[in-house]
Amino acid sequence: MNAEEITYWFKVLEVGLISGVKFLLAPFEAERQGFNFIQSFTITTLGGVIGILVFYYAGSLIAAWWNHIKALVKSNFVRRPAEVLERRPKRHFTQTNKMIVKIKRRFGLAGIAFVTPCIISIPVGTLVAVAFYRKRKPILLYLFVSLLLWSIVLNYTAQQLALSQYMPEALHE
Repeated sequence: MNAEEITYWFKVLEVGLISGVKFLLAPFEAERQGFNFIQSFTITTLGGVIGILVFYYAGSLIAAWWNHIKALVKSNFVRRPAEVLERRPKRHFTQTNKMIVKIKRRFGLAGIAFVTPCIISIPVGTLVAVAFYRKRKPILLYLFVSLLLWSIVLNYTAQQLALSQYMPEALHE
């Protein structure tokens, strides 16, 4: 492999990783990297699908690990062992949590899936969907359909706007 091919695959990896976590930014980064619509659509959609699958199947492990880390840190500041803190999770109602609950009550799984790729991000949306719904089969279907629709819209928008043309030549590759 020569240097150009290695650079190309690093660009693909970068766009794929971005789309697996914060999908809203990925099509615009793909356009900035010089990918056409088909390339951009393929890379961002595959990255989003991989992100959904990772957080869908590893979600409970990630949540347990995160709660353990939070308990360990908190135990340094309060006079209780981390094991006690892990048993009694406190509920915090932030604006984001309230918005998610409102969407769930009003629109159900379809609403959560719709806002997942762009508004609340793939990791958060997937973990929320898995936490709220016991029947797991439709979760992946809804998330994949939403991702596909958002991918078409955002990649088309990114290609039409072509924002990279307004970047200084030193930053544009």
